[in-house]
This record gives sequence, structure tokens and C-alpha cells, in this order.
Amino acid sequence: MYGPVHVVAAGARTPVGLHAPASAAALRAGISGMGRHPFMVDHLGDPMPGAIDAVIDPGLFGPDRFLALTESALREACAPLCEAGFRPRLPLYLALPEPRPGFGEDDAQAVAAGIVRIERLPANISEVRVSTEGHAAGLLVLASALEQIRSGAIEACLVGGVESYFHPDTMEWLDDNRQLAGADARSAFVPGEGAGFCLLMGEPARERGGLRARVRVLAAAVARETKLIKTEDVCLGEGLTAAVRAAAARLAPPTETVGEVICDLNGERYRGEEWGFACLRLGRYIADPTAYRSPADLWGDLGAASGPLFVMLACQAAERGYAKASRTMLWASSEGGLRAAALLETTAAT
Repeated sequence: MYGPVHVVAAGARTPVGLHAPASAAALRAGISGMGRHPFMVDHLGDPMPGAIDAVIDPGLFGPDRFLALTESALREACAPLCEAGFRPRLPLYLALPEPRPGFGEDDAQAVAAGIVRIERLPANISEVRVSTEGHAAGLLVLASALEQIRSGAIEACLVGGVESYFHPDTMEWLDDNRQLAGADARSAFVPGEGAGFCLLMGEPARERGGLRARVRVLAAAVARETKLIKTEDVCLGEGLTAAVRAAAARLAPPTETVGEVICDLNGERYRGEEWGFACLRLGRYIADPTAYRSPADLWGDLGAASGPLFVMLACQAAERGYAKASRTMLWASSEGGLRAAALLETTAAT
């Protein structure tokens, strides 16, 4: 074990805020970013639902839209480096959507290449390691980064995710699958868009830079679910259970338990039932599995950006003194079967 791994900064751009403090405060106040798309309509001719960025031109599509969401959140996550007066070379572990209509491998590579070209970043991005596994990809890349820092392979890195459903082909695909929240969809969600980035450092790098720690990443784990959404199989939550249990394995219940859960439940019945089955098996680790926070209720489904944005929420809670517990569990569930979870210590700010 190489020592503690700290989150020293987190940046965000969401439908309810253009940076991390605003996004977290809006969510805490119950402010919704949900509305209707200005020109996309569903199969009934009604405006499609959406939680849309307040500034970006709704007519901007594809990698350019992803990069517009990315830049401010990435700069925010790197800001403490400016204060510390150094510009290190850092790898970026990046989560992006699963391949779908409106977003493919070429788009993913274009986003990665565009990030490297962003000018005057406080960090010099040495490489971009991309995972195109959707909702759970942000926690997957967090797990990879955690392993690399603990092994001593790297001292610090950036972890992030970016998502936007607002491409005509993507929205039509969601509509065809009855996944758009509306009058004729019983199990659906409000698509959103956003970006989240975190600056991770091992203890030696944090001390050398004189940077203050917000939270520590205690553990992260991934698993696979074989009974997938959009199939006839009945999901009993085995994959999600395995990921959360592995992330919580270092705890010693009943004296050590998880006090808060942040997850990507979004209104789809499949996801709710999956967590329900997992809760039946995880009660010894989680003080109250039913008392979870589901940000998608207010800022929409943020897909591949979810995991890093959940880390941001934990950082804001710790920094501003309203964290409900010392340990927070994050989890996310991808359509392709990836399940991921991370355990944070949210009262470690120094």
C-alpha cells in the first residue's frame, strides 16, 4: 500500500451550475435544472425533456459540445496547481458514453484529442486514457487511478467524465426505446449533460505541493452484471452487490459502516429494482440503504459524468461542513453491464 490517496480538488459543470460550488448548492437547495429541449420533439410531437446547460448553444452537437462542457470543469479541478505555483505532467483518466447512435469511437477519440489541445491549462496533460463504458465508467477510471497511485506508478492524476445526450440521433434512440420521461413512458429518465473532474494525489505529492485534502479515496471496485436492461432477463443485482461489497470490504461492521450513499438512480424501474435487491444483501455495510441521494432527480441523468460529479458532491459537503457521515459510498450502473463503486472518507479535510 503506497499510502492515502487524496482528492485535492474537484470541478464541475452541470445543468444547475457552471462550477462545483454552484452545482452542489443548487442540488442541496432542491433546485431543478430540468426542462424541455428548445427544438427537438419526440414521436408524439412534444418537446423532448432535458436538463440542458444554461450557456452552450443548443445547436452545438458532437465532440464540440463535449469539449465545451469539459473545459471549465477541468480548469476548476486544476486551479489549486496555480495557487501552488507548479505545472506538473499528469495523466487524465476520462470516462465517456458507451457507443450509441450519435456517439461512437471516433467521437471519443476526438474528445480526447481536443482535451489535449486546450490551451493554458494549469496542468500539462501527458496522456488521456479513455473508457467508453457509460454511467459506471467514471468510477472505473477512479479505480484505475487509485491502483496506479497506490502502486507508485504515478504520484498524481486527473480523473473525469463528460456526457451529453443532446445529439438528434441519441435523443431519437432514447425515444425509440421509451427511455425519455414523458406521458407514455412508465420507466424512463430526463437526459442531461455535464462534466466533472477531480485532481487526485498520493500523500507525498500532496505534501510537496502544500495542497489541502478534501477527501480520501479509501477503495474502489468494479464488477459485471449479466442480466441487462432492455432484455427479458430479471436482474437480481448480483453485479452491483459485488461492486459495493468489494468497495466496502475494508470496513468492520457494525462499528464501521457507510453513512451516505450517492448513486445514479434515474427513474428507470430496472435501476431501482437492481438497487433494491442489492440492499437486501448489503445491510451490514450501510447504515440505511434506502437513504440514498440521487442527483438525477434534479440535474437529469448525467451518464458518464456521474462518478466524478458524485466525488465533487462529497468534496463540497466535506469542505463546507454539511457531510452527513464520515464515509460515503458512490455507485453507478452502465447499460452494458459494468457496475462500479467507490468508498470515500469525507471528513479528512486538513
